[in-house]
Formats: sequence, C-alpha cells, structure tokens
Amino acid sequence: MIAEEPKRPRAERFVAIVDASLEAWAAHWPIYLGLAFASIALQFCVAAAAHYDGAALFVAGCVFDGFVTAFVTIDVAERFREEPRSMREVFRASLVRWPLVTAVVAATSVVASAFSDWVFVNADQTYGVGILPGLVAFGILGIATVVASIDDTRPWYLLPGYAFVRSIVLSGIWPNLGRLLLAGAMVAVPMMLQLLLQQWLPARGLHAGENLFWSFVPVDALTLAPFQAFFTYLYFDFVAREAAKR
Repeated sequence: MIAEEPKRPRAERFVAIVDASLEAWAAHWPIYLGLAFASIALQFCVAAAAHYDGAALFVAGCVFDGFVTAFVTIDVAERFREEPRSMREVFRASLVRWPLVTAVVAATSVVASAFSDWVFVNADQTYGVGILPGLVAFGILGIATVVASIDDTRPWYLLPGYAFVRSIVLSGIWPNLGRLLLAGAMVAVPMMLQLLLQQWLPARGLHAGENLFWSFVPVDALTLAPFQAFFTYLYFDFVAREAAKR
C-alpha cells in the first residue's frame, strides 16, 4: 500500500505502516533481540567500568544505539524495496554508517531531552502548550535517524545536517504533521516508563548512577528496533506521497 497506493486515506496508511513495521520486526526478531541484549550487556560493562558516570553512559548509549539504528533501518529498507541482502551485507553496510548515525543519534538525544521537559516536566507550568510541539519533535527526530541511515544522495559530511533538514521539510507538509504527532505519542510511552522507573528504583536501594542505567538503558534497547522499523516505513510513506504530488 505504501508504494503502490500513495493516495489511500492517511488513516489506512498509518495502520498499514504499523502492521508492516511489526511484521518486519517479527521477521528478524531473534537478531533484533540479540542486538538489544548485547547492547544492554556492553553498556553495563562500560557503566560499571566508569562507575556509572553520566557522560560515559550517554556516550556508550549513543554509540551502541547508533549501530543498532543503522542495522535495523538498512535491514527494513531492503525489505521494503524487495531487495533482500544477507545479514552479513547488512552488517557491513551498518558498520559503514555507524559513525555518522551515532552522531545523529547523539544530536537527537540532546534535542529529545530538551523537548521531553515540555511534555513531561513543565506541562503544568506551561498549561500543556508544549506537549503537542514536543510530540511532533519526537516524530521529526525519528525520521532524521532514518535519513542518516539510508540516504545516499548527499556526501557523508553533509548527511547529518541534511538528515535534520530533510525531516523538518517533510514535517512541514501539513498532512504529515498528524502522523508525526501520533508517532511522537507512541515514542512517549516508553519515555514515560523510563521516568516512572527513575522514580521507583531508588526506593529499591539503587544509587543515582545505577538508577540512571536501569531506568533508561533496558527500555531504550528493547524498544529501539520496533520503533526504528516503524519510522523507516513512515519515512518511505512520506516519500511516496511526496512523489505522487509531483
């Protein structure tokens, strides 16, 4: 439906995107779960070695998330294009994109952290006016990671900036805003869980550094692949509708 029927109602297409992303995740779920648990284990080793230093946790999270983001996006993109590649080829392509995607993931993490205050922390102080823009921002940032992972129309040194510009341009198309808002609301669910864990775990005896790790890293690692598959299909849907209007 995404490529063949770009003018179908947006609600139907959004449901199709969710179905397709879940199907893509299910097709390789052992690999994706393996990557998630490997990411948790490796980040735990880094955290323990660095005595749960916040900066070390941030850098490690961006590095490992960068690879998983590139891997899942490339894998799902090949599935969408019906050009299947072996896992070895996907792995090699992900290694090439890894540094670039890591930089974009780091930037999106900083921006998402700022907007999360609008959605979760300061909503009562601002009467909730920042919630909708914050959710849209979450959706835009998800699209940026997809562009950084698979776009091959720009030189590598321009791609990080282009990824953000491209995602913002696509968000400026009015029909896309609603779906980006829904996408941001979906992303907000695990973020809410992380914040709840951050409040609950200290009562179980975890100190600040351990609390930061166990509140955020496992949830992030386990939800990254399905959400990245979703944003990959959403991006292709935006591109298909953009092409249909030309």
